[in-house]
Amino acid sequence: MPNPRPPLYTFRFLALCLFMLLAYCNISVFYNLYPYLELLGVPQGLRGAIIASSSLATIAGFLVFTPRLNERTAPWAIFAGIGLLIGCGVGYLFETDVPGLFALRLMNGVGIALVTASATTLLVAHIAPERSGQAFGVYSIAALLPYSIVPFVFDHLPMPLASPAQGYALMSLALVPAAGVNLALLLQHRALAARAGATAEAARAATASKGRGTGFALMRSSLGEGRTVLLLLLNIVYYLNFSALFFLSKSLFASRGLGGVGVFFSIQTALMLLIRVLGSRLFDEIKKPLLILWCYGLTALGFGMLWAMHGQGMMAATALVLGLGMGVGPPSLNALMYALSAPPVKAVNSNLMVMALQTGSFLGPILGGLAVGWLGVAGFLGVGLLANVGGVWLALYFLRQGWTGEARREA
Repeated sequence: MPNPRPPLYTFRFLALCLFMLLAYCNISVFYNLYPYLELLGVPQGLRGAIIASSSLATIAGFLVFTPRLNERTAPWAIFAGIGLLIGCGVGYLFETDVPGLFALRLMNGVGIALVTASATTLLVAHIAPERSGQAFGVYSIAALLPYSIVPFVFDHLPMPLASPAQGYALMSLALVPAAGVNLALLLQHRALAARAGATAEAARAATASKGRGTGFALMRSSLGEGRTVLLLLLNIVYYLNFSALFFLSKSLFASRGLGGVGVFFSIQTALMLLIRVLGSRLFDEIKKPLLILWCYGLTALGFGMLWAMHGQGMMAATALVLGLGMGVGPPSLNALMYALSAPPVKAVNSNLMVMALQTGSFLGPILGGLAVGWLGVAGFLGVGLLANVGGVWLALYFLRQGWTGEARREA
């Protein structure tokens, strides 16, 4: 009789999903930051730099913090990240000049790095290998939901806020109960360790071992593996596409005389969420490179359809194609990285994937914006098409090499 599959929806797993949800709420709430900076009189040439500085701080934070995170240090890093995000959110009520805004964006990026890197470290230490695809599928929902909910909620409040700064402060305060959940997780971990019946000497040895972290040498060693670097590149390509589409589609729709860009994103996001909710078990049952190939193939088709789009019917069809393609990307990519990584570097590699996410999110609007300047409003789609062709090639390369993750799991 086969062994039952280990449970997925434990208190720890749901708590970590909550941290990811609230962290991304503190990213998506800045959807109106550009017009707010304009309202404050910030010069146009500085607005993009102020916005992008948060992503750069997050990338730097992942490089600095990831080698030092483990099950012992991660809860304390979450507390520090929550404190920074709350301080940053409230700070917008008082800071309106360029140096202060740069400081707040940098603080926000470091806070996001602390919370998300720590939560991912704890997640990787907790999930069972045979449910990694499903776990990352549900976990990624927490990062996707805010983009479909937060802008809508703040745009339809019964009593409009006096300024966007109040929204930034309110959203940061939503992390206060998350600090309580983190404390409960910390106490639960200590109680489970005590019930395990280890001697004081063994407990001290285990704590010392867990306190060493992964180290920069281990990170460098992991980055020396070709398949690790290629998976990071695949993840950068995905989020380059996602962010370019998110920030630049409105101009494309306006140039074609089409309204309803919000409807377009609602259809696409709803389908992405539906796939991850209803099809999450498939992420463990189908070879992950095949799912990645599906993702980039359909996303390339969707970008081509966007290039030719001139009507509402075509818009809806394109949103469906992109939702079907992009919906399977992050769970498959993260689960494959988890499966292909040796146990000592599972946490560090998973955090490198989140850093790749931030890199793609930073590059998408920049490269897409340059392409728009050279080729017109649809130019960013050309960048996306080239990136997706590269993604298809890399997925086929993984299949040819037999890098599906199954051998590692069986070993």
